[in-house]
Amino acid sequence: MGPRKIDPEHILDAAERVISRTGAASLSIDSVAKEAGVSKSQVVYDHKTKCALLEALVERQIRRDQQTTDSHVRDCAMAGSSHPELFGRLVAARKRPLERDRAIAMTISVSLGRDEALQTFMRDWMANELDSISSGTKPKAARMAYFALTGFSCIERFNFHTWTDAERIDILEDIREIYASYPS
Repeated sequence: MGPRKIDPEHILDAAERVISRTGAASLSIDSVAKEAGVSKSQVVYDHKTKCALLEALVERQIRRDQQTTDSHVRDCAMAGSSHPELFGRLVAARKRPLERDRAIAMTISVSLGRDEALQTFMRDWMANELDSISSGTKPKAARMAYFALTGFSCIERFNFHTWTDAERIDILEDIREIYASYPS
């Protein structure tokens, strides 16, 4: 009989707290077990390795982000937006990233160089993003605006710069303008 089944979300919550508090370098099966208040074997039961734990964190973060994006894309589509996939992402970007999101972005960055499965997961996610953005009547314009949005988001998620709320809205409007003014 194996260890009792612990809610995987509880373990991932604990991993996020460890990363948020002490950074990616201190993430270990032991630190997550201690944070979650469970035995190391219970963490290993669900996540066999530190790499598997990181992959689960990345998948959960992308799933969270995608749910938010999908909701905004649906709202933009219902409102008759000229490009719901792009404009939904712009609406989602109005919300400033949480410290947790920044910590996870740094962890992903640190882990990508040595984890082929994580690289594959991220490549597949990006391919899906680009396919979604490339739909619509102005695919080149949408891609250019998306690239600007991605740069903006990365600068924020990696905590390289923080904008005021007014600057943030201006930048997002400028990105919208890239789409509107891009030559067909």
